[in-house]
Amino acid sequence: MNRPIIAVSLSLFASAGCASERLHVNVVDNYDEPVSNAVVQVSFTSGHVVFGRGTPRYYSDKTDVAGNAIVKFDCDNSDVHWSVKADGYYPSDTYKEKFKIDVVQIPPAYYNVVMLEHEKKGKAKLWKKLNPQPMIAHGVGYMEDQRLFPTANGKYGFDIVKFDWLPPLGKGEIADFYLVRRIGEVVPDGIVGYLEFADRCGMYMAKQTGSKTFPATYEANTNALFKAQIPFIFDHADDGSKAVTYKDIVGEDEYGVLRTRVVCDEHGNIIKANYSKVLGPFRAGHAYRGWVLYTPCAVFNPRVNDPNLESDPEHSYDPNLKRPSLAP
Repeated sequence: MNRPIIAVSLSLFASAGCASERLHVNVVDNYDEPVSNAVVQVSFTSGHVVFGRGTPRYYSDKTDVAGNAIVKFDCDNSDVHWSVKADGYYPSDTYKEKFKIDVVQIPPAYYNVVMLEHEKKGKAKLWKKLNPQPMIAHGVGYMEDQRLFPTANGKYGFDIVKFDWLPPLGKGEIADFYLVRRIGEVVPDGIVGYLEFADRCGMYMAKQTGSKTFPATYEANTNALFKAQIPFIFDHADDGSKAVTYKDIVGEDEYGVLRTRVVCDEHGNIIKANYSKVLGPFRAGHAYRGWVLYTPCAVFNPRVNDPNLESDPEHSYDPNLKRPSLAP
């Protein structure tokens, strides 16, 4: 009498394609040294009608002295996410794996279920926290950090500390750079504008490294070539009659390091300067308020002559508001 009921429940089990999985992860730091005691967490949402469709499931394991961990779990969903965290390091990105879903085989003796097994291998790099410092930080997640983009020809100063234009467009006080617009000056690549910097100031670009929680380097390279002009393409009609195209001032996977507020001695040697960075895409884009200048993150080191750009996400601030959730 009971056997048909058991068969039905096992057929439900089989239709979900449950399997016993193993994810092998090797964790190293930014110097390629193994990281021990790092927590590797696997998560997915159950699709099983018996075990709770839509139920979040979490599995974890810690790395050994060689930086290796094996997370074992029973999976009924091919989309599995995993990430790594450890004390003294910035968290890793979240990675996605697809495990092969097979139908569970049920032998003639209904009580025995054969679990199919799969293995995957992954590697994660964690970036060490070296010397994070409170800094003046702004991000596009905060609407007050989106500044209306100038719509006319001209030269407009921008203050990174205030994240605002200088008067009459805003309340900025010191120009860390100038935006030059040339509407109607047609050239082969479009209508050109550029960022312009004062003497001995400038910007250099580099590729982002690390994870989303630490996407750039720890320090500004004071020996890099700081360019005095950064061109970009901004091709649109301000009345909205023309399609919009633009080139990011700082690209999607780049960051820009700025040296500004430079003071030189009588011989032209730099005696004072401030360093800051902006993460890409740093661009002019369209928001519900109109055209705005924005970036995912801008960090300004208020300590003169200090090239450290590793901001403390728990204590970074702007002059008026503490923002503990802002990434470096």
